[in-house]
Amino acid sequence: MEHNLERKDIRLIALCAIVAVASLLVGSHYFYQAFPEATIDFEITRDDARGLGSSFLEQRGLDVEGYRHSSIFNFDGSAKTFLERELGLEGASALIDDPVRLWRWSSRWVKEQQKEEFSVDHTTGGDLVGFTHLVEEELAGASLSQVEARYLAEQFLIDAMGRSMTSLVFVEAETTERPNRADHSFTWKLKGFDINDATYRVRVGIQGDLVGSYSESLKVPEDWQRDYRELRSRNQAAGQVASAFMLFTWVAMIVVLVINIRGRDVRWRTVAIFTAIAFVLTLLAQLNSLPVTEFSFDTKDTYGSFLTERLLFSVLAAVGQAVLIGFLVAGAEPVYRRAYGGQISLSQQFAPTGIRTKRFLIGTVIGLTLTAAFVAYQTVFYVIAGKFGAWSPADIPYSEMINTHIPWAVVLLIGFMPAVSEELTSRAFSI
Repeated sequence: MEHNLERKDIRLIALCAIVAVASLLVGSHYFYQAFPEATIDFEITRDDARGLGSSFLEQRGLDVEGYRHSSIFNFDGSAKTFLERELGLEGASALIDDPVRLWRWSSRWVKEQQKEEFSVDHTTGGDLVGFTHLVEEELAGASLSQVEARYLAEQFLIDAMGRSMTSLVFVEAETTERPNRADHSFTWKLKGFDINDATYRVRVGIQGDLVGSYSESLKVPEDWQRDYRELRSRNQAAGQVASAFMLFTWVAMIVVLVINIRGRDVRWRTVAIFTAIAFVLTLLAQLNSLPVTEFSFDTKDTYGSFLTERLLFSVLAAVGQAVLIGFLVAGAEPVYRRAYGGQISLSQQFAPTGIRTKRFLIGTVIGLTLTAAFVAYQTVFYVIAGKFGAWSPADIPYSEMINTHIPWAVVLLIGFMPAVSEELTSRAFSI
């Protein structure tokens, strides 16, 4: 009977439960060893960072009243990757926050169609690690000599940043002549810090006779960056080969789709349902990323045009994903239905009549069990690979959680899209 569980079904469910529990135990025990996550202590919130930033600017005589504010959690990905690859996660964690202050709240104040803007960076612990006052190149100011400007920069480091000049080694100075002033940039490196030719740099910018910028960052050796780009290019080349074979599959699917349309064998209602889900999830994820894209707002435009452009892009991206999913469903569903006529059709799978069937229950149990088993397999694989020198960077799971209002929107999208596209392309159509 389709709706009644037999003894063999109960045994299968029990076996699946045992496998799932064992897999989850293995996966949870070794997960962070296989896929390390960086631990970040958020002592201040986004709003705290905004308050600290505006207070710092006010102390320097800079008024942000009437400016539009945006902020994001931010970090230097290149520096993070370098430290983890050269020192391992434990070695990198020992340096991050002291002296390499990597995790940051970045705050920005702007006005539309105005070049002048302010940005301030604080660590998640509340320490100031950067600021910029962007002004017009034609703005009038003093034309100090390098010696005079360097004195101002050093006084800023001592008074505002609390740094001792004995802990720094001077690296270079640069002067830029503006139409009505002279700007200077001075760079120091932290004394005693040298990791495989990487140094920790401190920079102060002088605009006329005022401090206009401050930054500190890890300077990754150019040779290392070039080698790492070559490594990534080989990985990308392998992905491009796989994409080429996928293109052949889609060409074949187009041919089959045309035949099925001419034969009136496409269930357009099913196509419409999957298309609508893809559209809604993609649009939600795109709109959810607005706080991140707002941080990079180009002040040459008006804010209204920026929002219009983002909304239009979000709709177009959603339409594109919806068309892709609709194409895959229309191309693969008839092939699957004809090949497996005895199975529940895709159109009935999630209908009330399909959900109440034993086949749906057993399939769901097996699917969840295989998910847990795959987590365990992948975890063990990466643990063993790590013993042979394989490496992967630590995950930073905070960006979506902190920088967006609906963090689960992207989770739904990245779950739905691969599940539907890969199953329909490879399993329902190709196999």
